[in-house]
Amino acid sequence: MSDTFPPSAPNHTDRFRRLLSHRSWQLYSALALSTTLAGAGIYWLTRSNKDKKDHHSVPERPGAPLPSVEEYDSLSDETVARLSPEERHEIAHRLKSRGNAAFSAKQWETAADFYTQALRFEICPVFYANRGACYSNLGLTDLVLHDCNEALKLDPCYVKALLRRAHAHEKLGVLGEALYDFTCVCLLEGFRNESAARAMERLLKQITEAKAKEMIKAKPPRLPSPTFVSAYLDSFKSEMRPSLSEAGNSGDAFYARAYRAMQEKDYDVASSYCDKAIDLGCSSKYLARAYNMQGTFLFLKGLAGAAMERFQRSIAADPGYVQSYIKLSSVYLEQGNYVETYKQFEQAIALERDDPDIYYHRGQAEYIGGNYEAAARDYVKTIELNDTFVYAHIQLGVVQYKLGQTATAMATFLKTLAKFPDSSDVRNYYGELLADQQKIPEATAMFDKAIALDPHNPLPLINMAMLMYQAMANVDEALRLCKQALEVDPACDAAVASLAQILLEQGKPEEAIKYYEMAIGLARTQSELEHAISYVEATKSQIRFAKEHPQVAHSLRGD
Repeated sequence: MSDTFPPSAPNHTDRFRRLLSHRSWQLYSALALSTTLAGAGIYWLTRSNKDKKDHHSVPERPGAPLPSVEEYDSLSDETVARLSPEERHEIAHRLKSRGNAAFSAKQWETAADFYTQALRFEICPVFYANRGACYSNLGLTDLVLHDCNEALKLDPCYVKALLRRAHAHEKLGVLGEALYDFTCVCLLEGFRNESAARAMERLLKQITEAKAKEMIKAKPPRLPSPTFVSAYLDSFKSEMRPSLSEAGNSGDAFYARAYRAMQEKDYDVASSYCDKAIDLGCSSKYLARAYNMQGTFLFLKGLAGAAMERFQRSIAADPGYVQSYIKLSSVYLEQGNYVETYKQFEQAIALERDDPDIYYHRGQAEYIGGNYEAAARDYVKTIELNDTFVYAHIQLGVVQYKLGQTATAMATFLKTLAKFPDSSDVRNYYGELLADQQKIPEATAMFDKAIALDPHNPLPLINMAMLMYQAMANVDEALRLCKQALEVDPACDAAVASLAQILLEQGKPEEAIKYYEMAIGLARTQSELEHAISYVEATKSQIRFAKEHPQVAHSLRGD
């Protein structure tokens, strides 16, 4: 369900795992590919007495002990070349057995020598990978990387080599490559390798946080989608129009202009006018409201610290101005400070216990925290105090549905439809509930009507698009509707994400990644950047996996 209050973003590593489990990725994880170590039985090389004296000859006498690695080392390249493939294979695997025994005894250098000699007789990915394991224990990370690369040239789906290369990349600080290797392991093993999955998620978090931290430094603050801003502002009672003239260059005049721009939904202009009003100084009558407006825009831009300071100034200028306490609670909620969140609500109730905004936003806080019964009580209280507030009716129906009270929720929406017949939002959210119950014709009718009532609202367009895609398999219409939503609101991140998801699931990751990268541009906060970056990284992994493992990708897709 969509909310009219900025929700907390889910853990981005969970999203990454879910993304890789979507239909397009299930093609890769449907079949677990594994590579077992070559070489089955262990038996001793044989050679004659004559061969003992001639280190350039191949041992032949049955029952003779296996020569030392030095003796095999003395065989010339010409002698090795004259051996039959079967003889080279036999010698190589007995050398590997000696290497395995030395490895088990933690004799890393000796084991590495045996695997090196085995490679003279037979080029095998297992020998490279095993020697790489020796180098790993010796701390020779560059050599680990070399041997794993050689093993993977021979067998690109060799999971053990991928794992060792992943650890080597991580030790060398090449985190993007390490992430890709762990991702390949997860895909090839159907996410059954929990250790690799945890490593993948840990690295993804590390990479996205680092990238987001750098990006946010150079990213100018910006407001989110006008749809989002309007939804947040509409969740409060309208401020009385200031009895001020817009003429002149005083702080009060700019505040009046800011108010008008907000009513016209020209939010960037309103924000700049409000900043100017604060800089010039407003009269005491409007100072608290000016600080409140400025704090609101800062909060919506993702500048929580600055927003908090402005709301506190607003409260200092007018301790009885309840809205600033409510909005301050939003900042604390976004920061995860629940004690201070509810403290602000308590202070607001102590000042004006019959203000419906308090209970609606406390209900939203409870809803986001998963406390649905408490949220329902607050929505009911809001309606008791202000029966004309449409969002309280909508959210009550939504939370009743979340509580499993389906019949009650549907009755709430039917009553709300009768009370607000011209509300696009009511029909949009009711359509979501109908779609969730697989009542496709009814949901379609609701979204159609919502679009007709407000052609500038992207949300019903997006919901209709996903209905077309998921329930009717009409990909072209789904893409058209998403693009229409983006035309209506170019900053609508939900439209961008929906387009990317559809394209990705249609096997068009190169097109999908363009939209995921667009989401990076739309992100306002570090957490939003991490979210967008994680999807870009996942999609890049998919593109690279398909290119580097085309046969595997084709077989898993069933091509």
